[in-house]
Amino acid sequence: MVNNFSHKVGIHCESSAMRDLFEFVGFPMTEAMAFGLDGTMGFGFFVSTEDNSEITEPFFIGGKQDTIKPNSLACRLLGINLRKQSFSSADKAWEESKELINQDVPLIIQADIAYLPFQTFEDEFHFGGHSITLAGYDEEKHTAYVGDTEFEGFQEISIEELKQARSSEKGSSWMFPKNTQYSMSLRADGKRPPFAAGVKLAIQNVCNHMLRSSMNFHGLQGLRRFADSILQWDEILMGAYINPYSNKEYNLAEMMFELTHGYIERWGTGGALFRNLYKHFLEELLTHPELKEGPRSWNKEDFRLLEESNALIEESAKNWTLIAETLRVAAEEFKEDCIKNVNLVELHKIALSILSKEEELFKKLSKIKI
Repeated sequence: MVNNFSHKVGIHCESSAMRDLFEFVGFPMTEAMAFGLDGTMGFGFFVSTEDNSEITEPFFIGGKQDTIKPNSLACRLLGINLRKQSFSSADKAWEESKELINQDVPLIIQADIAYLPFQTFEDEFHFGGHSITLAGYDEEKHTAYVGDTEFEGFQEISIEELKQARSSEKGSSWMFPKNTQYSMSLRADGKRPPFAAGVKLAIQNVCNHMLRSSMNFHGLQGLRRFADSILQWDEILMGAYINPYSNKEYNLAEMMFELTHGYIERWGTGGALFRNLYKHFLEELLTHPELKEGPRSWNKEDFRLLEESNALIEESAKNWTLIAETLRVAAEEFKEDCIKNVNLVELHKIALSILSKEEELFKKLSKIKI
């Protein structure tokens, strides 16, 4: 086991894994801070075939516009080098992982969630963009020890299962794990920008995602497309859906209501499509000592904008949860008739309200200049 490395229960796989490694290299923080510093939040609305031919469902929504990369903004702001390695062979990847673990270097590993035995799903579901940490192994037991978001401590998994999860080629190809792993080390020169200035850069990154996207499926443009699509759901969500892996058949509307609830509330978002997690990040900034005093400290106007932004994102988050819960209740109570028992006009109005609040929110945050 890597000495002095621990896993804390988290909300989102990537930000909780990064938080664990940040603490290991000397930067203890909340998951919300790790998420906010990386500046990855945004919005995406992808329509099957029109925007991505690999999406088998009618549409997909997401609350992020970026993911972990070697040039991770949070790592750069903290003076951390993030090393990415990918391997063509699962065996070669495992040998490299073992070597780093032997040197007391914990890893973030990309894995297909379907092959993690401690994760349970009612049907076969492949998502290769899941992040876990690797903390150790026992060759005699042929076991590895991994940290995974909402699970306490480290979970046991056979090394063969881990290899399978790391090398999976099921699901969307852009999410294939490709035996990818990440490790962190501090910059040798110790250089990093003042925290108060770095936070502003992270905020501006998210503002650019939402306000200045060049693609109509991202940011506010994507959010408007999502809102407008709701009025067509009674046509789009007709018929049945067959899981390409299990061949199990589902009512399309019921399945999409459940999926959309999951995308917004349940599956690693912290609720409200990552808006709750980002709200906690902004709340932390209001009382952060390095923003009040020290190099590049914030002025009164910066804090005023931050306080007003907190109120706006809270309203947006409540409306995201309202949409998700409306869909969940309809699917649970009315099953295959759920599309006939939900007010699409009202849902459209709620989505437009989110659009209005988030436009106001990110225009306000964009005024917090670096």
